[in-house]
Amino acid sequence: MDRLSFFLLRRLRHVQRREVRRLAVRNGLLMMTTAIVEGHVIARYLPAFDPSHLTEEVERDRQWVRDRLAAFLIDTPRDATGRPDLLSAAPVWPAQLRRRSAENGPDDGALAYAVRVVAEAGEVIGIKTTATVLLLAAAMEESGVELRDLIAFLRQPAGVFSVQVSVEGFERALPHLVEDTPFVPFGPYVGMAADFTFVDELWSYVEGQAKRVFLQIPVSQTYRPSRSAMRAQLLWALGHGSPVLAVAEADHGVPDQVDLTSDVRLTGGGISVTFLADLLEAVYGAEAVSPHDRLIAVIDAGALTLDDLAIAIRPGRSILSSIEALVGLAVHNREERHNEKDKGEAASSRRLITQSPSERAMQSSQDRSGKGDSAASSAGNRRSKAQPTGAEVINPVPADGESPGEGRPPLLVETLSGYGAAKDWALGVKADLVDYLSGDLAWSDMSTKLLLSGPPGTGKTTFARAMCNSLRLPLVVTSVSTWLQGEYLHAVLDRMSNTFAEARAQAPCILFIDEIDGIGKRVSASRQYADYWNSCVNKLLELLDGAVKSEGVIVVGATNRPNEIDEAIRRSGRLETHIEIPRPDIGALAGILAHHLGADLDLVAKSDTQAGVQP
Repeated sequence: MDRLSFFLLRRLRHVQRREVRRLAVRNGLLMMTTAIVEGHVIARYLPAFDPSHLTEEVERDRQWVRDRLAAFLIDTPRDATGRPDLLSAAPVWPAQLRRRSAENGPDDGALAYAVRVVAEAGEVIGIKTTATVLLLAAAMEESGVELRDLIAFLRQPAGVFSVQVSVEGFERALPHLVEDTPFVPFGPYVGMAADFTFVDELWSYVEGQAKRVFLQIPVSQTYRPSRSAMRAQLLWALGHGSPVLAVAEADHGVPDQVDLTSDVRLTGGGISVTFLADLLEAVYGAEAVSPHDRLIAVIDAGALTLDDLAIAIRPGRSILSSIEALVGLAVHNREERHNEKDKGEAASSRRLITQSPSERAMQSSQDRSGKGDSAASSAGNRRSKAQPTGAEVINPVPADGESPGEGRPPLLVETLSGYGAAKDWALGVKADLVDYLSGDLAWSDMSTKLLLSGPPGTGKTTFARAMCNSLRLPLVVTSVSTWLQGEYLHAVLDRMSNTFAEARAQAPCILFIDEIDGIGKRVSASRQYADYWNSCVNKLLELLDGAVKSEGVIVVGATNRPNEIDEAIRRSGRLETHIEIPRPDIGALAGILAHHLGADLDLVAKSDTQAGVQP
């Protein structure tokens, strides 16, 4: 979670607990005294109950307060004037919990702890509110708006704000955050919808409630005001010194009158896997989320709405139950959208069937004329719609060139130190490649599949770059984590297929797959998410078999955990050659230093000797 998101969530919890303390004072659970410290009025809260019942085990004490004092943490009903309803039943004190005065009462630390437990026990985690805050933080980061600048415009009497976030439900959620919580500074606020006719009496009534009025511009509603009415309402609101807020969600834009005059414009994307991880961390904590990163990564996050988040993630549920519900809701939403799309296409087909023969002939003629102009670019259009693979293509350094860095020779397998059998394998492939290119050796007779393992930092990626330079072949670099960035299963499988297709297009070349252990192992069909991971493993097996049949692709997979790879991936015809790169010994370290320091090595050794360091 980034710093801005963490800060805004911390503020949200702070203002929620502050409201709980004030509610507890109104209901008699806490007492409040005031003092003036350096010109500031400071409120001090004290418990009205006996805090000796608390054990200083926070979770246990929160539950104790909820079980015995819950009635004091519920807001009392109010009448039409906003005053407490005297006819409603007031909370009743349990006699054994009333605080009694004593000479040696609890110390200040125990009293402060009791107040803290009350605030935390009464706090209600609103999932939609929390998600809205995280989406707002993401929009600020994406739009490059600093928090200090946003606060400066909020302080002004008539700021204009436009917020566009592509999440269903956001247009309702953000005004709710502004009006129903004290999260936004310089409030409290009350919103007046711009589709009403404003008169002086209405504004006076709202202002009499000691709330700051802001004009809320409807965006997605069908009753959106006309351009002339919108302009008149903007002038009316700004003339009264009221802020203006326009909030848009998916597929709806902010009105031009607001967008062109905005002091602050925030634009954010939809719900992503990273966002879901942050939201789950806010609810369950980072330690509870990290063991489930793989499960979160498979969620089709873009198909979810704010309402889905509130349905799936609820206080008291386990994190696994919440993740499972998110997966199911995403699949359900995606299927519904596909069904709606199919219904639309079916309706279009029915319209075509009901056309007269002359109308269908005219439509067919128009289609043929369009095809004539676009035939040359149809293949290019299909290619542009393909999902990106995320792979990087690295070309070998020219034979007479140098690696980045002054005077440094190019990185070659021949000059590598400490690679042992891996170096021998690469040099054997280099010799075989000469025979293959001359037609003396068949590709199927070559060893072109390698699983490279070793602890982190032993140079597996360096080995691949050295092969690129020594074999004079382009290097296609990817990783399993890059494949898993696809939003849902078919997108992940497409990324895998397209990566191998890209390598075949570069043939002869080297395809380097980093973190290949991330593909995991096939599991029993009864296991959770078995279909997802088994599909990924099966797809990789299919692609590796295909690489055997398609000449010109040398596949090198790298991993820190070879035991986490499915055994079928390491069988004959796939990554059958497994070589482990050990940590470098003294001789290998000397060779590594010689490569990187070059002519400077003698100078370094000489300076160490003069300083009294023995070789």
